[in-house]
Amino acid sequence: MTARQEELSSSAKDTTGCAGQTRDFRHRLRVVLYCACWVVATTYLQLARGSGRAADVIWAEDGGVFFNQAIRHPLWHNIFVPHAGYLQVIARVAVQPAAHLPLSWVAWWLAGIAALTVAFVSLVVWFASVRVVRSWWARALLTALVPLLPQAGFEVNATVCNLHWYLAYAAFWVLLAASNSWRGQLGALFVVALAALSDPLTALVLPAAVVGVLRSPRRRLALIAPVGMIVALASQAWVHLTRTVPYRASPTDFAELPRIYAARVALPSATGDRLLGPIHERLGMPVVVLAGALVCAALIALVLNADRKTRLVAFLSLAVSVAFLFVPVGLRGTAGFFDGNELGLAGSRYTIVPILMLWTAMVMVLDRLADRALPTGAPGLIGTTTVAVLAVQLITDWGGPTVRANGPSWQAEVRAAQVNCQGPPGSHGFQETAVVAEAHGKTSAPIVPAPDDITISLSPLPPAGASPLFAVVVPCAKLRDIR
Repeated sequence: MTARQEELSSSAKDTTGCAGQTRDFRHRLRVVLYCACWVVATTYLQLARGSGRAADVIWAEDGGVFFNQAIRHPLWHNIFVPHAGYLQVIARVAVQPAAHLPLSWVAWWLAGIAALTVAFVSLVVWFASVRVVRSWWARALLTALVPLLPQAGFEVNATVCNLHWYLAYAAFWVLLAASNSWRGQLGALFVVALAALSDPLTALVLPAAVVGVLRSPRRRLALIAPVGMIVALASQAWVHLTRTVPYRASPTDFAELPRIYAARVALPSATGDRLLGPIHERLGMPVVVLAGALVCAALIALVLNADRKTRLVAFLSLAVSVAFLFVPVGLRGTAGFFDGNELGLAGSRYTIVPILMLWTAMVMVLDRLADRALPTGAPGLIGTTTVAVLAVQLITDWGGPTVRANGPSWQAEVRAAQVNCQGPPGSHGFQETAVVAEAHGKTSAPIVPAPDDITISLSPLPPAGASPLFAVVVPCAKLRDIR
């Protein structure tokens, strides 16, 4: 080859390399833009659903526990303080910045950071599921379920104190779809450690790590995230045993657990929450439980007809679904899920992960069936029908009742408190003492308002004549600074 030919060949290689780098940059830029649009859209939709008051009504522990302690202690103190028997790191980290914001912005911050976190969790599901799910429509469906799950609207939507449920679902995916790169494993380690340090029940997804490690071509590398998660769980165990006291909301009737699963997880997965009431009123509780059992039986029949790899993941998802209902409700107590023979939506937070895992099993099976019918990856009849069922649920449940619908407006409460604080200390009238507010040894203790403090009400409001369970107690100096 002559010098001229070598020069031309080198120039062609440089041009090809530059073109490849340009295409790679443009692809990454498109991915970032798509992700940003998804995060913005789903954050807004979470804030808008239900009564549309998520950004103006602060829920229970978000303000009464985490914000109260954020304005009194630094993050490095709060992050090691357990609540309800365990560390809740994600809640502490999410709420702490609100202590430095104007008081009137706090409700927006708490709802917004919760919705934003759930939107980012959905992206974790999208990128992790590519190693397990074949078709794009099935991945998109699993991703969309995270921020738009119809059953999340009643109690869980845009609340900081419930973020640990979503982190547990993210941990399931990064353990199941173990990354083969150092960067991917470090990202997975961050997710599972944060999940485990926010809720010890995240241990229930550890069986997914066994499948992920055994399937990985780099098994030693794939052990990084599970080992890190076990260390985080050991920290939770130490905190629980040494710094908390046992607590149960009510006795547990273990015979009720399958009934609760059928009526509050299996059937709502197929019908949505809004149809539960009419079905129960017309047909009665036995029919509701039977219908839920039939949904489970139909799903198990589909799983048994799937290929071996799909059966493994689907049965794993079902096992985690059942465990995430039986274990936390068994530890909490079964009272409140059924009021006699009445069916309500109390305790909906305990159904979020079970429903997500149930749908994971369903989508895994349907993905394989659709792939057999239409190998191109298009949704076809199976995918279109599945998406339509969930879309109908989302539409019917969108404007449904929420626990915050009748709660006090944070903006209005802050304005009223600001007016009340214009007088000298001791002239603000009687101020309620919230029952749960400050950590005190192994338990919680009330924050008794000082002469120049004022109590701001939160949702849920207490019955007439009862002391509030949760409220924010702030110094009037913080309110006098508002212009």
